[in-house]
Amino acid sequence: MPTWLVGDRWVYDWTSGQESGTKTIEVVELRDVNDVRYYIVRVGASARPGDADAEHYYTQALHWAAAVRGGKVEARMVPPHPWFMWPLVPSARWTHQGRFEQREGPTTYNDRFTVIGAEPVEVPAGRYEAVKLARDSDRRDGDEYWYAPAVRWYARWLGRRGDSQFEERLREYRPAPRPR
Repeated sequence: MPTWLVGDRWVYDWTSGQESGTKTIEVVELRDVNDVRYYIVRVGASARPGDADAEHYYTQALHWAAAVRGGKVEARMVPPHPWFMWPLVPSARWTHQGRFEQREGPTTYNDRFTVIGAEPVEVPAGRYEAVKLARDSDRRDGDEYWYAPAVRWYARWLGRRGDSQFEERLREYRPAPRPR
């Protein structure tokens, strides 16, 4: 399981339909909330609409827990959404039943995750050895993402929400200095 440090930073090029832009993600803090340690990750202002300037909370296992803007929780997943289950071994599978809560009301998720296996990925930041994963659901959405150990996060993410598709491709990874 990777460890993030304050200052780790990822920059992605994204496309969604005819729109495109840049998304910057940076670890800005480690915070304990109700005896659980979270990475607080700030998503930069040029992100996809709705993502800009939000702080996202991830558990130490990199499970997505919430999005907060201006000190107010805008969305959260109960329990946190497990993009990854460590170790990532080919053919590993897990499920997640969760409640996504936001202003428009709650939505129940029934997700199935599968580790497809090792697959190199080529993105603007370079070529990385990666592990490809897939998320499938009872809804009309799904994801494929390539976790790259060298960058401690995904190098590419291909998503579908209903009839819409989006893609994020790593443009730059800037790790915080690691203690020796």
